[in-house]
Amino acid sequence: MEKAYLTFMETQPRVEKWLKDRPAGTQERYGNALMHFCENLKVTPTQFQDLDKKSARDLVWKYIEPFKGKMSAKASMHIAALKSFYRYKDGETLPFDSRKGGKHYIARHRKKAKYELVPNKEQTYSIIDATTNLRDRAMFLLAYQSGVRRNVLQHLRFGHVKNQLYPTIQVPLRLKVTEDLDIKLRSYGLAYYYTFVAGEAVQALKQYCDRYHRDSSDDALLFPSSTGRRMGKVTIWRIFKRAARRAGIDPKTVWVHSLRKAFRKVVRTSPIDPDFAEALMGHLLPGSRENYFDRHDMEELAEEYMKINFTREIPANNHTRMRSEIEQLQAQNLSLAGMVEELRRDLVTMKTELKALKKS
Repeated sequence: MEKAYLTFMETQPRVEKWLKDRPAGTQERYGNALMHFCENLKVTPTQFQDLDKKSARDLVWKYIEPFKGKMSAKASMHIAALKSFYRYKDGETLPFDSRKGGKHYIARHRKKAKYELVPNKEQTYSIIDATTNLRDRAMFLLAYQSGVRRNVLQHLRFGHVKNQLYPTIQVPLRLKVTEDLDIKLRSYGLAYYYTFVAGEAVQALKQYCDRYHRDSSDDALLFPSSTGRRMGKVTIWRIFKRAARRAGIDPKTVWVHSLRKAFRKVVRTSPIDPDFAEALMGHLLPGSRENYFDRHDMEELAEEYMKINFTREIPANNHTRMRSEIEQLQAQNLSLAGMVEELRRDLVTMKTELKALKKS
């Protein structure tokens, strides 16, 4: 009896061309994997191969989701098979999730900056203060004080923060970052992580939501574009670069991701355990440390987060200027106090002289 995958190969020219020169064992494993994938998701090999890279990746992820943890070997084999078929076009291997490729690949070269700035507090707040509207200010403050990636800003919904802003503000405000918000978690093997927002970021977020989201549904995008749609990564990138330019910082040295690096810079100088610092960044802890770390204990995580100091710092030259101004005010107060005392004595003298005149 002919095996099902052989019939599948014969009826699908692209599949046959992909597998014909492979060993028999690989043909069977990969052929069956692709066949079951197509049957399960009601898609043809041609339709799958013609999808854009992100859609194809999400479809593969949807299919192997039930295998994760329980059948890791099966999940890995299916990913390898499906990636291999997707990347095979016209006899050439194409990129599925890398930057390598051949004639079908359109290269996009990013010029690496000669100098990349990881902004300190003063520089970070100067960029945030240079934004031109409430949305951008709240968005970048949230990114800075929570350390989330740019794609989280794109996918956050009002429902993620609504119950922590109304009827009263909960501090620190909790953010549960899942794979739906940050697709990079998939490569880390993390289903989610918790981070928080407090202080100035929460106040800015509340002010923004008071104006734009009081009547919004939970499913409404937290930071939509001017047309109400999801903001594109290029849009956010341009807003940040323009704010940096207005703040007097070379826009070629910073990106939106610089806010995450600025977050890490503050976290690393805070008196918190290194494991908590990595957990707040959404990183998987190395070795057995992950097995012994409790990511479910939000109270402990929140307590550690509140040790991080995001308050603005006054530059040293401002300290000197303020000290001089205070000393001047103190001197003025002493001078005024002396004048008041002198006027009081003159008043007493005048009253005495007036009484003497009345008696005479």
